[in-house]
Amino acid sequence: MRLELVDQGPVNARYLVHLDDGAQVEAVRYRGDTLCLSSQVGCAVACPFCASGANGLQRPLTEAELHYQVEAVEAAGTEPLRRLTLSGVGEPLHAHAATRPFLDWARARGLGTSLTTSGGPLPRLREWLHAPHNGLTLSCHAGTEATRARLVPKGPPLGELFATLGEELPRMTNKRRKKTALAYLVLAGANDADAEVDAFLERAVPLGLRVHLYGYNPVPTSTHRGPAPERFDAIEDRMREAGARVVRSSKARRRPNGGCGTLVALRRG
Repeated sequence: MRLELVDQGPVNARYLVHLDDGAQVEAVRYRGDTLCLSSQVGCAVACPFCASGANGLQRPLTEAELHYQVEAVEAAGTEPLRRLTLSGVGEPLHAHAATRPFLDWARARGLGTSLTTSGGPLPRLREWLHAPHNGLTLSCHAGTEATRARLVPKGPPLGELFATLGEELPRMTNKRRKKTALAYLVLAGANDADAEVDAFLERAVPLGLRVHLYGYNPVPTSTHRGPAPERFDAIEDRMREAGARVVRSSKARRRPNGGCGTLVALRRG
């Protein structure tokens, strides 16, 4: 395996990870101390706005390949990593055989690990909700089933996803609940209408979870675009007025080399 720095910005550093079979994935070091790493070569969830699954799914990464991303990026930097997030290329719940033991490996090294998931398969989600992670963010991106099916085609339907959360949250510790969040990536003309946002809020607000409101970084594999800044602000205000605890995208994730869905997986030969 080999690590290649492909984009060094003022905040983030983006790396290409060359795997031994010729496949490649990407990883991003945020603000010097946080690493966003990949869990699969490609992704099967097939979100049309996301570059990570544009080439389909080739395979999950091995635990050794997860370890390598951490060790190689840390060796290439000037300060130690403090946090990891399985939010790069791939669906970490689909790579459970490697990501679950990786969580324990990272924890033993003092590295808090979070993840982002579309939520499926739901039996795995139930297990991960109670796992000793540093945060689990569920990518919803819709309030109605029709929009969810268009934007997250291979993820579980919203009704099933929220029913699972409704069953598991009362069984979770306060610490686990505080580390669970919902994500809404705003896409112009796709999920930014008031009715769509209100449908999401109707499902989300009763759960009392944080809502991560994401801006969109355009990618060459998609025609989707983010809304105008004033529309994004209006959606945030609408969510807050409905009682949602909203957190906007960090500056690091809004950078072109660090945004949601911008990382690309390349197939071998």
